[in-house]
Amino acid sequence: MQKIRSYLIVLLLLFSMCSYGQTTTNSPYSKYGLGVLRSESFNQNFGFAGTGIGLRSSTDLDIINPASLSELGITTFELGFTNNALWLSSASQSQFQNNSSISHIAFGFPIIKNKWGMALGALPYTSVGYNYSTTSNNSIAGDVSYYYQGNGGLNKVFLANAIKFNIDSTSLVSIGYNFSYIFGNINYDKKIIFGGIPYSFNLWETLDNHISDFTSDFGLQYQKAFVNASGDKYLFTIGATYALAANLHTKQTKNIRTFTGNIDFGTLKDTISYTPDVNEITEMPAKIGGGLSFEKDKKWIIAVDVKTTNWSAIQSPQSNMTYKNNYTISAGYQITPKYDAFNNYFKRMRYKFGARYSTAYYSINNTDINEYGITFGIGLPLKRTDTSLPGLNFGVEAGNRGVSTNGLVKETFVNFNVGLTINDRWFIKRKYD
Repeated sequence: MQKIRSYLIVLLLLFSMCSYGQTTTNSPYSKYGLGVLRSESFNQNFGFAGTGIGLRSSTDLDIINPASLSELGITTFELGFTNNALWLSSASQSQFQNNSSISHIAFGFPIIKNKWGMALGALPYTSVGYNYSTTSNNSIAGDVSYYYQGNGGLNKVFLANAIKFNIDSTSLVSIGYNFSYIFGNINYDKKIIFGGIPYSFNLWETLDNHISDFTSDFGLQYQKAFVNASGDKYLFTIGATYALAANLHTKQTKNIRTFTGNIDFGTLKDTISYTPDVNEITEMPAKIGGGLSFEKDKKWIIAVDVKTTNWSAIQSPQSNMTYKNNYTISAGYQITPKYDAFNNYFKRMRYKFGARYSTAYYSINNTDINEYGITFGIGLPLKRTDTSLPGLNFGVEAGNRGVSTNGLVKETFVNFNVGLTINDRWFIKRKYD
C-alpha cells in the first residue's frame, strides 16, 4: 500500500503541472469549438500514429480501448512528454511556433494477473492557444483592426477497469469501462480598434468558460490465438469502443468594455455588459471506433483503427463555423528483430511506423479542414530484472492541417515524443528456506 500511495502522490503533483503550467498549442484552429482535440496516445501508441483499439499488452498501458487493461501482468507507471514544432502559413505571411508539454501520466496494475486490470491517470483533452489579428477597411470607420487571443483547454482524469473471460484455450473476450472527469478553463479575448476615427471608443470583449463534468466510455476486445506447424504463435484481435454523449456543466462569464488608444496602451472607459457565472452546457457528442491487429508473438504487429464522432448533432455558436462528423483512420506496424537477443541491443529494440488521416470536427467558411501525419518510433528496453521490464519510447510525427486559401491557415507540424515506462511486479509472496 505504501508504494501505491507514493505513486498516487507523484501522479497528482505532476498532473498539477500538466494542467496549469503549459501552453500546448499556437494553432489558429484552436479558436473553434473546444479547441484542438488532443490524442489519447500513450507510449506504445504514438509510433502507431495513435492506433490502439485492437492492441493488447501485458507491460504497456493503453486507454484508447480500456478493454486492453485486462492483459496487464505487471504494475506499470507511464509518463510522456511531447514537443510540438508548428509552421503556420497563409496567403500573405508565415510564422513558427514551438511548445513542449506533458502528454500523459498514468498508473496501472493487475488486480488478477492477465485477467483483471485497472489504470488511472491524467492527460490533456483539448488545447486552446492562438494570437492573431486582421484588418479590414470600412467606408465610414476607415481601417478597422481585429485582435483575437485565446488560451486554456480541457483536461481528463480517468479511472479505467477491464476484465477478460476465456472462451476456450485459444480465444478470449475482454470488457472495459473508463470513467472520466473532464475539467478546465477556456478563455477568449477579442479587441476591435477603429483606427480611422480619432479618439474613438474601441471594443474589448472577453469570454471565460469553466467546464467540469463526468463522462464514460466502453471497450470490447476479442482475441484468437493460432499456432502453426513450426510452433510460431499468432494473435488476431478485434476491438470496438463507444463513448457516451455528455452535457458538460459550464460556468460562463462574459464582459464587454470600451477603451481608447491602441491595443497595448489603451485606457479603459465603460463596461457595456457584464454577466458573471452564467450556467451553460457544453455538448460532447457520442463517439464510436473499431480496430483490429494481427501479430506474430514477440516479433511483429500490424494494427488498423477507424473512428468517428457525431459532431453534426451539435449546433454551432459561431456564424462562420459548422460542426460536422469527423472521421479518423490510422494504421501502424511494429517489428522486434529478436526480443531475447541479449548480446545484440539493436535487435531487442522495437521499431514502429504509422500513418493517420482525419477530418476536422468543423468546417470554416464552408471549407473542410483535414489533417494527416506519419510517425516513426523506437522502443528502447532498459536494464531488466526478474520482476521489471522498464523502457524508453522515442517517436516523431510529421504532418499537415488545413489549407492556406479562403482566408485560412495551413499548418505543418513536427511532434517529438518521449515516453518513460517503469514497471515491476508487486505483492510477490516471498519464499524462505
